[in-house]
Amino acid sequence: MKRIFLASALLFTAACSSISGPAAPSRPPSGFSEEAMSGGRYRIVYTSPTDASTKVVGERTLARAAQATLDKGNEWFEIASKIDAKNMQTLVIVMGKGETLAGGPKQYDAKQTLASLKGKIG
Repeated sequence: MKRIFLASALLFTAACSSISGPAAPSRPPSGFSEEAMSGGRYRIVYTSPTDASTKVVGERTLARAAQATLDKGNEWFEIASKIDAKNMQTLVIVMGKGETLAGGPKQYDAKQTLASLKGKIG
């Protein structure tokens, strides 16, 4: 009888330890991540390793989008959507070369963008 009680107690303890509360949300790894999406779109995410300003995070994300555009043989990119969070920014971009799309305020020449941000990002 003692063995059954001891076995039951051990099982109960093991079950309770595996049903602990939710873990604290972990911070996403710092740096860049990129993902090709449908429709020729790309998701560029930058997470700062420090408490950088929103401006710095935005400049680094924009620079990575420009570099990714050039790396893929394109000349320009347009921001389709943007999400800002603390120390993180996500851009969904459409890339192209030659004639641009509508030419709106969210469209960037990749070479010019990198040149203008060169001294600002570290």
